[in-house]
Amino acid sequence: MNSLLTKVWYELWSNKARTFQVVMVIALGAIGIGLVIGGRNLIAGTISDQWKQAQPPNIKLGVNPPLTSDQLRALERIDGVYQAEGLMNTSIEWRLVGDTEWQTALLESRQDFSDQKMELVNLVSGELPTHNTFGVIKTADTLYGVGEGAEIEVRLNDRTRTYNVTGTLKPVGPFPVVFLGQPVFYADRNTFARLTGRNTFDTIQTRDIVFNQASAEATDLAIQDYFENIGVDSVGVLFPFQSRIVPPDIPPAAEILNAIFLILGVIGVIIIALGIFLVYNSINAIITQQVNQIGVMKAIGAQPWQVFLVYFALVLAFGLLAALVSIPLGSLGARGLQGLFINLLNLEDPGFSFDLAAISVQVAVAIAAPILAALLPLLAGVRITVREAINTYGLTGGTGLVERLVARLSRLPYSLLLVIGNTFRNRRRVVLIEITLVLAGVVFMMVLGVNDATRYTFGEKLTSIHTYQVNLQFEELTRSKRIDNLALNNPQVKEVESWLVLPGIARPVEQNESQVDDARIRMFGLPPTSTMYQPELREGRWLSESDQHSVVITERLASEKSWTVGDRITLTDTNQRETDWDVVGITYDPLANSDVFVPLARLQQEQRQTGRVNTLWMTTKNPDPEATQAVALELSEFFETRNLDVTPSGTFGYLTMAEIISQTQGGYSLIFQLLSIMGVIIAIVGGVGLSGVLTLNVLERRREIGVMRSIGASSWRVIRISIGEGVLLGWVSWLIALPLSIPAAYLLATRGLSFALNQQLSYQFSPIGAVIWLVLITLLAVIASSFPARSAAKVSVRESLTY
Repeated sequence: MNSLLTKVWYELWSNKARTFQVVMVIALGAIGIGLVIGGRNLIAGTISDQWKQAQPPNIKLGVNPPLTSDQLRALERIDGVYQAEGLMNTSIEWRLVGDTEWQTALLESRQDFSDQKMELVNLVSGELPTHNTFGVIKTADTLYGVGEGAEIEVRLNDRTRTYNVTGTLKPVGPFPVVFLGQPVFYADRNTFARLTGRNTFDTIQTRDIVFNQASAEATDLAIQDYFENIGVDSVGVLFPFQSRIVPPDIPPAAEILNAIFLILGVIGVIIIALGIFLVYNSINAIITQQVNQIGVMKAIGAQPWQVFLVYFALVLAFGLLAALVSIPLGSLGARGLQGLFINLLNLEDPGFSFDLAAISVQVAVAIAAPILAALLPLLAGVRITVREAINTYGLTGGTGLVERLVARLSRLPYSLLLVIGNTFRNRRRVVLIEITLVLAGVVFMMVLGVNDATRYTFGEKLTSIHTYQVNLQFEELTRSKRIDNLALNNPQVKEVESWLVLPGIARPVEQNESQVDDARIRMFGLPPTSTMYQPELREGRWLSESDQHSVVITERLASEKSWTVGDRITLTDTNQRETDWDVVGITYDPLANSDVFVPLARLQQEQRQTGRVNTLWMTTKNPDPEATQAVALELSEFFETRNLDVTPSGTFGYLTMAEIISQTQGGYSLIFQLLSIMGVIIAIVGGVGLSGVLTLNVLERRREIGVMRSIGASSWRVIRISIGEGVLLGWVSWLIALPLSIPAAYLLATRGLSFALNQQLSYQFSPIGAVIWLVLITLLAVIASSFPARSAAKVSVRESLTY
């Protein structure tokens, strides 16, 4: 036993560089999987715990028209409704007193902030909003420059009022204020009513004493019956799939988080697989290098199982060292992910903690992976006979395809021929390291490809469909000629169009009305020859001037409802008027999700609003974001002076296309950050593995290097040959990985993330990721080969020939 431990210790300590490389290869895989599992568990646990503390509702609905207090109290008489609570929400324009630029914000109110029932909002500091005071959401001071103690002006319905912000509030549980792109203010019910002129509830939430899915669905049907009797429409508002039922044990956006971590988990498994390949390479090389030692051990009486035990113990030591390295680093990485989500979702920080499940998986991976990888080379090593083991000279050669090809390339420089021959000499090792580098390249370029897809979808693709720069939405219908002419009076406005955009409900003609199955849509009445909207048709055709009851639907709506060209659908407006339309086309639109497009004149006729519109779409002479923002604000104020009330946000939430692009791309930044972390880890795995392979190559060719040095080869030439081998391996892997990364990025963008985020992404190949990986793999190859190259250059003729 002492001899065994001595041998293992000697192998670990005398080859510290090799030990470091093997341990890091194993540890990186364990770190990656620990980061994913630990991060997911810590984040899910934090979100779940705080969501339960928020006392979530069982049912949450947006209602139109809003409910009165009496109607809200009547809900509590329905079976399955133990409590009912109403919320009031609206968009406002605000600015700090003394500022000149108006910004948008959300304003929320409740029946009573001091007696909340569901989805609690806690007071962090200051006072709850009272008569003519506001509260503001936590983090708004750092994100939007408004905090407790500020004095703000609020503009709504042609009136401007001044309020003091007297308290900081925070929703209990996840609330992604970062992605809203605007702050949230809180007002008591009386202040909200004085400001907006409305004292009714546009959002209602209910819950029973104990949640049961079947009972909640039955209660929802009863609520729908009640709403139908009083003429109220309702829709689910749970992010991101508008579900009406809110299971208290499933936080909002849980599907998105699960999908994101599933993708990261797949990448983590790939990292482990790469580690197994590299460990196999390393152990196989160690056995090959020590064949003569195995022969000596057998010659003096060592049994095969004893030889096996020596190297098995060495592999086990590698795994234990890797576990010691990976556990703290994986836990720190998981804590970093948890902290990222805490900031993004405005959660309370529960402090640092270890995830035992992640640590258990890390230990299992760190120990099991190298053992599995080492089994084949260990079994092959112990079967070597004494004669085979001691009959080695350290000089290798061959007459394979590569050698024959190199022999024919006599006109190339000898150093280059030597690089090519040395690189592909050990074909099994080359195949394994190429698999590692190719997978690393595919994942890295795939990550960058997904980022390119989001930027392309909400950049070039979006602006090729939505060709306007500014969009204003009016509170009331107005004459199109009037607002068109007023807008064109602005010298910065180049072209205008006015549309009629109305909310509605869509269902197949043969289907009975159902608040569960019907699609909540917006009807876009626009000129068929619009220059502000250029459709990207997937099926059928676009609208024409002669169409009477023809409609084009979005690809998302067609997919969700299984509608196709030739179907007939019924559209119901807010006045409960129903009209039947023929689906003539399906169009792709990354911005308009569940929407339909109809000829403007026909929609106006159906609504008995000929010549009247409620949205204005403009292109500007200067398309720069700052210039278009200035035009939007200037025109908003101009129309207000003409008694034409403009909503604080446009049809799609913002007044300018530049704002839409900025906010949408920012929402995807978290996903890209997470994928980038895994991409960096996998690049490091590839670099470490490449360095290990080149180190082993140098060790195996010490005698050859000695022969080269003895016939006059300089140290610089030896270094160049070693670095050339690494760069050649890197470039070959890049050539293989490039065509594989394109379909991988396409599938991840258009299938994986599109499903997870309920948002259809478009993919277009961009060479940026390929160029970045080519540069990176070249640098990694140079760095990874520089250490074994220096080692090779230091080999003296005497040392190498006596090796």
